[in-house]
Amino acid sequence: MKFTILLVALTCFTFTAHAESKASRESVEKLMMLTDVSKIMESMQGQVSSMFNNMASQMNISEQERPAFEKYMGKIDNLLKENMTWEQFKEPMINVYLTHFNQTEIDGLIEFYQSDVGKSMTQKMPLVMRDSMMAGQQAMRDIMPQVQAIAEEMQSEIQQVRQQEGE
Repeated sequence: MKFTILLVALTCFTFTAHAESKASRESVEKLMMLTDVSKIMESMQGQVSSMFNNMASQMNISEQERPAFEKYMGKIDNLLKENMTWEQFKEPMINVYLTHFNQTEIDGLIEFYQSDVGKSMTQKMPLVMRDSMMAGQQAMRDIMPQVQAIAEEMQSEIQQVRQQEGE
């Protein structure tokens, strides 16, 4: 009998502890509002558009090719703007947060983002992301000739293997 009471008490305690640890949708939405996730999404869309514009120089698009390039990049840009909106990502993002954070963590994050430091981070994060992306693009531009040389070397070696197989 004592064992049964202990087992029931332990089960209730475990269920209660688990229920308390699961974050609520409302608290996750509050956190997302505080962190301006929707604005970060908009900022990322702008950065992706900039990346596409930078592709013209990376692809050595000539002036004659530019109208066609801009036409198709415009189509891609419109496609992204129509299909990558905050409203479309809100529910999946809430589910991601619910999967990875418990209520205590969400409450701590809410407290942080309500602080002056948290508010500052929220305001500066789009700029940090933009500058980080630009730094990454610059790093890629710097090593792109080496990447192209390796790709050409690989292509040549694969071509040689194919020719030997054909003999």
